[in-house]
Amino acid sequence: MFGDGSTVCTSLHRLWAILGAIASGRASTSADKHVRLELGPARFRATTVFRDWDGQSRQVGATRESRNAAQAALKTELAARMRVGGVGESLTASSPFPLLAAAWMEDVTLDVDRVQGTKDTYQGALRVLILPYFENFTIREVTVGRIELFLREQRVQSYTRAKHSRTILGMILAFVTRREIIPRNPMKDTSRMKSPPHTPKALTTDQIAAIRLAAREWRTEVGRMGPRSDGQVRDIIEVMLGTATRIGEVLAIRQCDVDLDADPPQVNISGTLVVHNKAGVHRQEHPKTHESNRVIGMPFFATEVIRQRLALLDPADAEHLIFYSRVGTPLAPYNVRRTFREILRNAALEGLNITAHSFRRTGSTLLANELGMQAAADMLGHTSTSTTKAHYAEPDRTVKSRPAEVMQRLVPPK
Repeated sequence: MFGDGSTVCTSLHRLWAILGAIASGRASTSADKHVRLELGPARFRATTVFRDWDGQSRQVGATRESRNAAQAALKTELAARMRVGGVGESLTASSPFPLLAAAWMEDVTLDVDRVQGTKDTYQGALRVLILPYFENFTIREVTVGRIELFLREQRVQSYTRAKHSRTILGMILAFVTRREIIPRNPMKDTSRMKSPPHTPKALTTDQIAAIRLAAREWRTEVGRMGPRSDGQVRDIIEVMLGTATRIGEVLAIRQCDVDLDADPPQVNISGTLVVHNKAGVHRQEHPKTHESNRVIGMPFFATEVIRQRLALLDPADAEHLIFYSRVGTPLAPYNVRRTFREILRNAALEGLNITAHSFRRTGSTLLANELGMQAAADMLGHTSTSTTKAHYAEPDRTVKSRPAEVMQRLVPPK
């Protein structure tokens, strides 16, 4: 029994084994490997020397009403001192999840290897998909079971929504795991998410003809109220159809990217238009990925459209975009998509899941069938044919005559 005001120092090997397991070797050696218990008026204080993350050894203590409570509080304090995470933020497993989300987003913002468009996408997904579900939980309460339930609810809405949610939440939990705030990323123990069957779909020749006709006639009717079409969306459709490019890549083509003297004429796909929350629409100096930089030979119908666009520009202004707004600024991709949807309605093709990206799948399908999957991947700027095959080239299920001729050899002629 302790007397009033007395000080007792004990090795407490069993307690130190517990603290050592938590600290994972962070406690200092030799004389520091014990806890000092000081008894006051109905109060116990447990102290020890702890080596912090900055390499400095400091005395850490906790005072409680009983010996066991003081030791338990000290153990909790040592665990908390280890859990320093975020970007200059102190996090523990008991910290609110929104605090972790903010620290992760700050870390993403400081990542120079990610483009601003990706950072904006992450921030939007965090706000819309993740925080509404987990905002009232602590970090340790984001368990495998809760993640399973969350992803199941997201999957009911759509596979894409669930997939994005899984990706963002997985990155957040990996971030906190790397900082040793939790021992293991619970996302790794969740069920695998099976993607629904998907077959790329190319446009038919009739659909292409209907879209081209509707694009030529869009806002050209006699007596129509409002501004008439300047023909740019019509021309954009022609170039996308002839080059199998993304809409942002077409809108980013500059005068200096075109070589009409080559045989066949060529266009250098070296950038894309992106929309940032603060910077607005501007040209990014590489396509979707750096590996997507490529030079494409153009068919005659696309070449003629670009030739006409170049005739409107000052030859000395090599950096000028060939597609631009009425005031000379880049065209916003979302405005072009909106006009394209109106053209689809005029072509009676609404509701068929046709988008501006359909031209890219159509070109990929034609090239894969005629020249092989590698030629299609090269045209689209893919580093692997697996992406082209899975998401762009529609399988050719046409019955070929050659296999029938070969199989006939099984039965010799009479």
